[in-house]
Amino acid sequence: MNKVSVLDCTLRDGGYVNNWEFGEENIRFIRKKLDEVKADVIELGFMRNEPYQAHRSIFNSTRQAADVIGQKRNGALYAVLVEMANYFPPEMLSPRTEEGPDFVRYSFWMRCIDEAYEYASQIVDKGYHLGVQPTRVEQYSEKQFADMCERFSKIKPYAIYIVDTFGLLTKEQLVKYARIADEYVDSGIKIGYHAHNNMQQAFSNATSFAELDLKHDIIIDASVYGMGRGAGNLNLEMLCNYLNTFRGSSYNLDPVFDIWDKSLKEIHSRLPWGYALEYFITAANQCNPNYASYLMEKKLSIADFSRVIKSITGDDKFLYKNEKAEEFCRRCLSGEL
Repeated sequence: MNKVSVLDCTLRDGGYVNNWEFGEENIRFIRKKLDEVKADVIELGFMRNEPYQAHRSIFNSTRQAADVIGQKRNGALYAVLVEMANYFPPEMLSPRTEEGPDFVRYSFWMRCIDEAYEYASQIVDKGYHLGVQPTRVEQYSEKQFADMCERFSKIKPYAIYIVDTFGLLTKEQLVKYARIADEYVDSGIKIGYHAHNNMQQAFSNATSFAELDLKHDIIIDASVYGMGRGAGNLNLEMLCNYLNTFRGSSYNLDPVFDIWDKSLKEIHSRLPWGYALEYFITAANQCNPNYASYLMEKKLSIADFSRVIKSITGDDKFLYKNEKAEEFCRRCLSGEL
């Protein structure tokens, strides 16, 4: 039976909810408690080229991340994520050290895959475990996904992921990409799954993924209480409970509840995340969930909201800007569209 590992992304993906403003004390508390959970990988936040503020889980130097990590737990990995969408100059990424992050995940667009391969190679050259994170995997044909898996396998990453950016993958689609990855990813490389929950499929998809019994070991991302943009992510507590019950794992759930009580409950009271019809509608129409976040502030009826989302076509579905959302709303509700 293949091994299933858990990556917690609360401090990174969860930060979309509160602009990564967890507070310095809470960042350190969450990181400590995730060690007690025995999460296999703890993702500390983003690497971005912007001024560092200790109360936010955004770093511009691995030294800052190392300060949050402190004493490492044996067997655990500590991760950060670099994204193509917010360019982080590779020269700002220092070579790996014993004190700093072990694992750098790189999120990239399919249309820029050549540039992504070059950047990812530099991460490996600096000594890090690499996570290959192709956004919006549903846009890849079977051949394109197989080619991507084969190509990135050449630089020996730690993991190659199936990333459901808009939270719209069905179980059948996920299984398809998992089978392709199992065939075309080199041995010794993990296959990962990063879910969003816009259509409430994250948990069922994750359990289906774990039950495939692939040749490769797998890694699944989750966050405490599913904290994340819009409808949120896969719930860490649900995933760990499932793995404890059905896969013989020994994750500790009590620290998850401590994180909720001390660090996240107050944030949720101000900035709630979770299922909403608006996020379902955007996912069902394959639109960027930022449209939902923006248009929900307009207090539209669900019928009008659906009309606006259905009026969005082409690349505008994916390449979100506030100005575009405002224009589609105005034109649709005025009868121009």
